[in-house]
Amino acid sequence: MKFVDARNIPEQRDAFSERAFPAAPFPRKYIHAAFHDLQDAMLAFIALLGAGYDGENIHLMTSRDFVEAVEQRQTLLGFLCSFNSDVCLHEANRGQHILSVRPATSEQMKQIRDLLIAYHVRSMTYVDTWTVTRLLP
Repeated sequence: MKFVDARNIPEQRDAFSERAFPAAPFPRKYIHAAFHDLQDAMLAFIALLGAGYDGENIHLMTSRDFVEAVEQRQTLLGFLCSFNSDVCLHEANRGQHILSVRPATSEQMKQIRDLLIAYHVRSMTYVDTWTVTRLLP
């Protein structure tokens, strides 16, 4: 596995974080991963790009930005609370940064999981239409 050199991370960490949720079908059909350390999340983001994943399908939000986005989209809040609050909203409220990736295949799910593990991911789930699958024990 290739690790990303931390010296290549831009000085402005906010450039990585989005302040709004991606378009539908988010949060469905995404892997959601919580990171304690923002630098680890940014390195994972860069590693996903380096592994050939489309940047349009990778979204990183700081804990603060995620909570603000939920507050702005109250209609999404009920969905998040019922399907994925333990990973997303709960983790963001605890200061965890959220990296979301949309895999194209089940094989990519395994590859993404293995890649994110190398960057100290705290928790990880895949949210499908009707199910939530934990990708870490």
